[in-house]
Amino acid sequence: MLRSSSKEKEPLRITIGTPNQQKRLPFNRVRTTKYTWLTFIPLNFYEQFRRAVYFYFLLITIISFFVNDTISPLTSLLPLLFVMIVTALKEGIEDYWRSQNDKIVNTAKVAVIRNGKEQCIDSEYVVPGDLVVVTSTTYVPCDLVLLHSSSAENMCFVNTANLDGETNLKPIFAPTNYTYNVNDDVKHLGCIVCEPSTPDLYKFNGRIEANADGEDKPESIPLTIENILLRGVRIRGPERVVGCAIYTGMLTKLQLNSRYTGNKSASSELYINKFIIALIVGMVVVVFILYLFERQKSAEVYPTLYYLGPPINYNAIWQIFEDFLSFLILFNYMVPISMYMNIELYRVFGALFMRSDLNLYDEETNQPCGVNASNLNEDLGQINILFSDKTGTLTKNQMLFLKCYVNGHNYLLQNNQLYCPNTDESYELCATDTNVNNFFEALALCHTVEVITSSDDNSTETPSNQESLITSDIIDRYQASSPDEKAILEGCAKLGLIFQGTNCNSMYLTRIFGGRNYGVAHYERLHVLEFSSERKRMSIIVRDEMGIIWLYSKGAEAAILPRCKPTFSTALTDAQIVDYAKEGLRTLAVAKRRLTEEEYARFVTSCKDINIQITDRNKLLAACYETIEVDYDLLGATALEDALQDDVDKTLISLQEAGLKIWVLTGDKVETAFSIGMACKHIPQIANVHFLINITEREELQNRLNQIELDIASLISKPTCLVIDGITVSVLLLKLPEQFADVALKCKAVLCCRLSPLQKSEIVLLIKKSGKHITAAVGDGANDVSMIQEAHIGIGISGVEGKQAARSADYAIAKFFMLQRLLLVHGHYNNERLAFMVLFYCYKNIIITGCMALFQVYDLYSATSVYNELFLWLFDIIYISFSFTYLAISDKHYSESTLLRFPTLYKGIAHNKLASWKAFVIWILNGVFQTLTIFFFAYAVLYDCNVVFKQGQTADFSTFGTMLIMVLVIVGNLKVLLVSHYMSYLNFAFIIASIFAFILSTYLYNLDSSSTLYHVYNMFLTSPSMWLYIIICTVACLLPDFVMRAINDMFLDRSKSK
Repeated sequence: MLRSSSKEKEPLRITIGTPNQQKRLPFNRVRTTKYTWLTFIPLNFYEQFRRAVYFYFLLITIISFFVNDTISPLTSLLPLLFVMIVTALKEGIEDYWRSQNDKIVNTAKVAVIRNGKEQCIDSEYVVPGDLVVVTSTTYVPCDLVLLHSSSAENMCFVNTANLDGETNLKPIFAPTNYTYNVNDDVKHLGCIVCEPSTPDLYKFNGRIEANADGEDKPESIPLTIENILLRGVRIRGPERVVGCAIYTGMLTKLQLNSRYTGNKSASSELYINKFIIALIVGMVVVVFILYLFERQKSAEVYPTLYYLGPPINYNAIWQIFEDFLSFLILFNYMVPISMYMNIELYRVFGALFMRSDLNLYDEETNQPCGVNASNLNEDLGQINILFSDKTGTLTKNQMLFLKCYVNGHNYLLQNNQLYCPNTDESYELCATDTNVNNFFEALALCHTVEVITSSDDNSTETPSNQESLITSDIIDRYQASSPDEKAILEGCAKLGLIFQGTNCNSMYLTRIFGGRNYGVAHYERLHVLEFSSERKRMSIIVRDEMGIIWLYSKGAEAAILPRCKPTFSTALTDAQIVDYAKEGLRTLAVAKRRLTEEEYARFVTSCKDINIQITDRNKLLAACYETIEVDYDLLGATALEDALQDDVDKTLISLQEAGLKIWVLTGDKVETAFSIGMACKHIPQIANVHFLINITEREELQNRLNQIELDIASLISKPTCLVIDGITVSVLLLKLPEQFADVALKCKAVLCCRLSPLQKSEIVLLIKKSGKHITAAVGDGANDVSMIQEAHIGIGISGVEGKQAARSADYAIAKFFMLQRLLLVHGHYNNERLAFMVLFYCYKNIIITGCMALFQVYDLYSATSVYNELFLWLFDIIYISFSFTYLAISDKHYSESTLLRFPTLYKGIAHNKLASWKAFVIWILNGVFQTLTIFFFAYAVLYDCNVVFKQGQTADFSTFGTMLIMVLVIVGNLKVLLVSHYMSYLNFAFIIASIFAFILSTYLYNLDSSSTLYHVYNMFLTSPSMWLYIIICTVACLLPDFVMRAINDMFLDRSKSK
C-alpha cells in the first residue's frame, strides 16, 4: 500500500504524440452511473437495507416463515418488496439515463493525429500522449496542453461556462519557446512532465522537456494553467488548435469536480428516527404485555380445554422464543415502512414545485430555481442562521468606476472628463498633470484583460467616424476575469486612454482627446504576477518605448501601502481610501516601481527555475514575487461602485422578521462592508454596534466579549450588532470559539470582514457544532464554495463571478431577493407537509395495529390477526395511502401571499415545532381513541346478537375483521378531509377513490370461493345493521376532530395570523 500511494504522487511522464504502448493508459471513457447490469440488484438492495427499518422488516419476513402460522409471510414481504422495487425502479431509470448520456459523450467523434496522419475516432479511445485537434464546432474532449494554434499569436480564447459558469472568454497560450510542427518526427516533440490530476481548476504545474531523446540536456519549458485546455471548454473564433492529451476520462479536472463531495441529511431525520424508535419501543412493550397474558392463559386455561390435545411445554426456550416472535410479527405493522417511499415521493414533487415556480425564474438569464439536494427540502423551513457573502450576493458585482484620488486631489469621472471638487473644475485627461497621466497609464496597463477580435474587420467607416466609435466598440470587446478590471478599463477608455489589446506580448494604448487621435503607444509585456486571494494584488512588468522597465501593481490597500515608500502622500491616500469605503465604494491602491535590467534579469532567472518545479510551485513563486514587489511609488487609489441587488433591503428585513439571524461574511474592508450593511438594512439604523478590529490579545478579546454580553442584557429593546475583521476572527476561532459563538448568536446581526474562504467555512462550522441551529450559506463566487458546502443548506447564486457556487450548492437561485420566497414559502410548505405526512403515518399505523392488540384479549392471546391478509397487504398501499399522500404533497395552511406578507409565520415552524413530541402524542392519543371506539362499537354490535345479515345468518370471525377494517378505511380517509387546509377536487377524488377501491377489491376478493371472505362481503353490503354501525361509528370517531377543527378555525388560527 505504501508503495502504491507513493507511486501516485510521482509526476506523470507523457510522451507527446507517442502514447506509451507498454503501459496500460487510461482511456477517455466517462462513467457517471452508479451501477452496471451485474451490480444493480446487489448494490441497490444493499443500499436500501442499510436503512434500519428495511433491515428490520427483512428479519421479520424471514422469521415469519418459521413462526406464527396465522400470519402469512406475504403480509410483511409484499409491502417490503413493493417499496424496494419502486425505489429500485426509480434509481434504475435515473441510472439508465445517466448511462445514455455517457454513451453520447463517449462516442462523440474526435480528430487525432497518429503516425503523422489525422484520423477520426470515438472520444472514449483518446489516451494520454495523443495529439488532439479541436475546432470551435466541438468541446475539448479531455485535458490538453495547447501546443499549436492557427492564430498568429499562437493562442486561443475559450469559453469555460461548462466548468465555472463564467461567460467571459479566457485566453489560453501555447508554451513560450516551444515550436510544434506537424511534419516533425514525433521523437522531436518532447515529453510532458506534470503533476497527477487534481480537482483544482485554477492550478496546474508541469513542464515540457523538449528533444528528450537527444544527446544534449533537454530544455525545460514551464507549463501553467494558462497552457491547459480543460475538458468541457469550447474554443471561440476560427482557430484550429492542436493539444497533447494529459488527463483523460474520469481523471480530467471536470470529472474530478463532478464527483460527489459529501452527504447532508435533513434535521427531519432526527424526529423521524425518534418517532420510529418510540413506535418500536411501544410495539415491544405491547408485545411483552400480551406475551405475559398469553403465558398466564396458557397455564390456567389451556389445560382445561381437553379437546386442544396434550398440553404444550410453554417453558421450553424455543416455545418462549416462538411465542414472543409471533406477537412481534403480528404487530410489525406499527412500524411504517412505506413511509420512506412516500417521503421520497413528496421530496420529488417539492423539488418539482420549486423548479417550476415562475417567481423563482429569472427571465434575463433563463434560469429557474435549481434543486441539487431534494432531501433537504423541509430544512428550508428550519433555518435559524443565514450566512451571506456580500459582493455579488447582496451587491450586483457590476462595477462602475466613479472616483479616484491622485496626488492629494479627489476626482470624479463624469462622461469623458475628470471633475475635481477641490477646484470645482473639469479636465480632460490630456490637460492634467503628469501624476494623473501616470496613474491612468498604470490602470490601462496593469491588468489581464484581453480584447476579442472584432467580427466586423471590413468596416467601411471613414477614419474620423471610426475614431468617434472606437470607445464603445472596444469596451464591448473587453474580456476580463474580474469586473473590477473591466470597469477600470472602461473608465480609462471614456477618458480617451484606450487599451487596444495585445499582440505577441505587445500592449497598445491609443490616446484620443477632444476627437483627435494622438497616436498609439507601444509597451512590451514582460511578466504578469497573477492575483491571488493570499496576495490580494496583481502586478505587471512592462518595457516602454524608451526601453525603461516598469513594475505596476494594484490591489487592496493593505497589500499595496506597506510596500510603498513612506511619504505624506501615502498617509493622505490611506485616509481617502477609508472615506471611500465609508461611502460603500470598493477601493484599490495603485503603485509603480522602476526596475533595472539587473533586477529584472535576476527575477526572470528565479522565476524560470521555479516554473519547472512540479511541487510547491505556487509557494515558491509567491516568495519570489515578494522580493521584487517592494519600494513602490504610490500613484493613487480608485473607487468603484457596486450596486445593491434588487430588493435586497426588503428581503433582509423580511428574513429578520422571520427569526433568521443574518451573518455577512466578506473579504471586503470593514468600512466598505459596514456601509453596505447599513444601506441594505442588514444593520439597523438604531442598532448598538460593537467593533472588534485588529485585536490579537486573548485577555482583551475576552473582556470585550464580556462587555458586549452585558450590553446585550441591559439594552433589551435595542438591537446589538457585531462587526469583526479577519485578524480578530482568527484569534477568536483559535482561543475563544465557544464564547465568541455564544455572544455572536445573541446579536441581531454579525458582520465579518477581511475573511479568507477558509475562515468563512470555519465560522459556519463553529455555529454548526453548537447543534442548536440550522445554518444556511448563500454566495455567488468560487470563494464561497467552502462556506456553502459546510452549512446545513448551501444556496448558490448564479452571478457575474460564474456558476461554480450554484453548482456546488444544494439549491441555486438567480437573484438574492428570491431567497425570501424560497424560505418563507417553499420552506414553510415543505416543512409543514413532511411533518403532517410523518405524523399521519404514525396515527394510521396505530389505528390498524390497535384493533389487533385489543382482539388478543378475546382470542386467548393466540397472536392471530383479526384482519384478512388482503386488508393487510392493501391498507398501506392503496386504501389510505393515496388520499393523504396527495394532501401531504399539496396542502397549504396559508396562502403564498400570506406567508410573504407575514414573515413571522416562519417562526411557528422553527425547531420542528410541527413535529414535536407534543404533536406526536396528540396524534397517537387520537389514534388510540379511534381504535377503542371502532373496536368496541363493533364488539357491542355483535355481543348480544350476532344475527346481523339480511338472510338471518350470524356474523363470523371474517365479518368482525371486515367491520373493523371498513370503518378504519372510512375514518382514515375522512380524517384527511378534516385536517386539510387546502382542498381541491383532486383531494375529494382521491378520498372517494380510496374508499371505493376498498369496497371494490373486497367485493371481488369475496367472490373467490377459496378465500376466507367467500360471500361474506356480499351479505355485509346488504345488511342495514352493518351500514348503521359504519355511520354511527364513523361519526363517533370523527366528532372530536370536527369540534377541534371548528374551534381552531374560529379562534386559534385567527389569533395566530394576527
